[in-house]
Amino acid sequence: MTFVYPFLYPLTKAASRLLTLAFFVVSISASSMLQAQSSFEGVVIDAVEDRNQIIIAPSMDAEAATHRTVHVGRGDRAIAREGWQIRGEIVPYAGGERLQKIFPNKPEERAVMNRLDRQLQHDTLNRGSRVFRGIGEQAPRFALWDQHGELFLSESLRGSYSVINFIFTRCRMAEMCPAATERMHRLQRMAKEAGIENFKLVSITIDPEFDTPGIFTAYAMDREIDGSNFFFLSGPERIAANLRAQLGVLAEPDEEEIVRHTLTTVLVDPSGRIIYRIPGSLWEPRVFINQIDRHRESRQP
Repeated sequence: MTFVYPFLYPLTKAASRLLTLAFFVVSISASSMLQAQSSFEGVVIDAVEDRNQIIIAPSMDAEAATHRTVHVGRGDRAIAREGWQIRGEIVPYAGGERLQKIFPNKPEERAVMNRLDRQLQHDTLNRGSRVFRGIGEQAPRFALWDQHGELFLSESLRGSYSVINFIFTRCRMAEMCPAATERMHRLQRMAKEAGIENFKLVSITIDPEFDTPGIFTAYAMDREIDGSNFFFLSGPERIAANLRAQLGVLAEPDEEEIVRHTLTTVLVDPSGRIIYRIPGSLWEPRVFINQIDRHRESRQP
């Protein structure tokens, strides 16, 4: 026989009521957040002068009455331009609205990206356990968006020596992404001083959910990086994941570090072939300059 002490019943009942009330409050809060946040697809009408705000509308033909002024990050404000087709999320902000997670949304560009995404996924699956591309192999083909909000095709690297790595802007480990970006920046300056023409640097995000073109623009601005030949790329997670797999970078979500990952930097020659790779972030920029010089010498008659 089971005995229930009388004094436990009121406590259990009260606790039950508290739990029910807490669940109700959490449910209401979650529901309010979902209602407050809304997706947006449309076009930039204009940027507000001297403010981190832009004017947007659902479509190119929208009437002035449908225009709305929203707050944006300073990176998004820097690259916003009239007629730019975008998608994002609108949330309440400072008595108004904020448009965040802004990505380009031009149908023709998305079609190209989707086509190359399917090809890249198919290639990744076909390579199986040998998905990792080694020295002597062609770099994978892909399409992503750069920090200027433009479609970036891997074909644009042809004819140039290109250095490719993977980072994310929220990385807090000084010896990882920040160190890698600092070295890429130094490499950019050294290549210019050495008179190396047709030279490009590419950093692909490991955190595509957060690293939008606007986020990367602000990231480059803070570091005074010349964006004419240094591109920060983002886009769908599947594309980023397949590129990581094919270029030998491991990554997984982490509660403390956001993403726990390895680092690899590769050098691609003008024909698109991988000719050098180095793990980690503590390499010296001079290494890549030397590799380019050696490759050039080996091609001379």
